[in-house]
Amino acid sequence: HGIESWDLSYYKLSQLVTEKDNTDHLVKAQFFDESKGGISGGTIDTMLSLTVDQKYKEDKYEFDPYYLSPDGSKKIIHKTKNTSPLTVQPSPRKDGRWTMPFFMAAVNCEVVKRSNALLMNNMDTSDNPPTRKDLEYQEYWVHPTFKEAFGNWFRLVIAATALSNPLSGTPIRKYVLPKPGQGPDDKSMSKGYLLVNAFGESKNGTKVQSSFYFPNDPGYADTARMVVESGLCLALDADKLPIQGGGFFTPAIGMGDALLERLCCTGCKFASRIIEPGHLTSKL
Repeated sequence: HGIESWDLSYYKLSQLVTEKDNTDHLVKAQFFDESKGGISGGTIDTMLSLTVDQKYKEDKYEFDPYYLSPDGSKKIIHKTKNTSPLTVQPSPRKDGRWTMPFFMAAVNCEVVKRSNALLMNNMDTSDNPPTRKDLEYQEYWVHPTFKEAFGNWFRLVIAATALSNPLSGTPIRKYVLPKPGQGPDDKSMSKGYLLVNAFGESKNGTKVQSSFYFPNDPGYADTARMVVESGLCLALDADKLPIQGGGFFTPAIGMGDALLERLCCTGCKFASRIIEPGHLTSKL
């Protein structure tokens, strides 16, 4: 799954809040994912390499590099905390549906963490001294019933346990799981989709919502489309980019609305709105 889905959703929610009141900011962002797609051999291999094989180990830093300014010259004080659920539970939207942890939530949160740090850092010029603008991140995988949510969660737990044991994990990886480069066929990919419904709440009480729809398999066809459109955006839409010059940016901060426009012109659908206005901060 491409991280643009969650990163751009956060970006647009934040944009709605600050357009209404440029001193306001998001304090909470919730993402409710609905998806259908095949199993990616490359994704599985990467996840197993990181978790089971532990082939790649991150360098240890005294600070989180995601909280550095784009040029690396200073630390950013604005933090993001991931409070996504670890078990099956009723949807906090109270719509009768059930949720379970989404396997990409930890990765998606890291990207949104970087976007939030950079956006809030840009707001610091109006604060003297700057005040922390922290964000709470929550992501849920939505299912119609408890049976479906618990069934999928239980299967993931069993699979992770089996793969962690060398006696069972080795034959499963060798004979059962798809290899890198293998995945669903064209017919299966055409039946896949991803819908990310996002809800945000600001410091001043404004509540915002967005919906981002991807019409094809999110792990293969639409991830490839996101990569291609991102490359074309950087190469051909330089005059539309919100950031000019180099640095360590996320898709939302580096390309923003220019990338969203490209994705919507090639199959995606996106909408956002203010659900409930908050109280305005006096600027006098």
